[in-house]
Amino acid sequence: MLEVILLSVALAMDAMAVSIVNGIKYRNYGRKQMFAASLSFGFFQGLFPLLSHLFLTPFLSYIEKYDHWIVLIVLSMIGINMIREALEKEKIVAKSETFSLKVLIAESIATAIDALSSGIALSTFSVNPFLSCFMIFAVTFVICLIAHQLGKKIALLLKDKAPIFGGVILILLGIKTVLEHLGILA
Repeated sequence: MLEVILLSVALAMDAMAVSIVNGIKYRNYGRKQMFAASLSFGFFQGLFPLLSHLFLTPFLSYIEKYDHWIVLIVLSMIGINMIREALEKEKIVAKSETFSLKVLIAESIATAIDALSSGIALSTFSVNPFLSCFMIFAVTFVICLIAHQLGKKIALLLKDKAPIFGGVILILLGIKTVLEHLGILA
């Protein structure tokens, strides 16, 4: 059971970082949006290990060769766009960034791609794989709810610089993923 909890927390870290950024980024981010985003992050974090456990184990070696690059590209595109919009002062005044389901799904999938490889570990745990994936979902959901609130507090402190800060975090998260997969970071 302990190994499932530790895996759940580890898998939730990327989603937590993006949740903080979303709390910073979105002006219309209320409880409903935070709940939906946390649900989305938790859903994909729990679903991907189960899918890999049930269907993808023979193909993971192919996916693992490229998954980190996909994460880097998606998070960097979102981060660069945040920074670009933050630097265009008139655009920010005219239109603050609003919560988007399309971006949320892309973020949720990008942060959960690494969870695919954890599906292999599910068969080695003493806990049922379905229960393990539910625990991954629940832990990610709770951590993301807290992280969204933290992001809102950071946004109040950073004011106009918050989107730049959030964009940099997303880009660094993508770079960290690549460096981990290349063995440069542990």
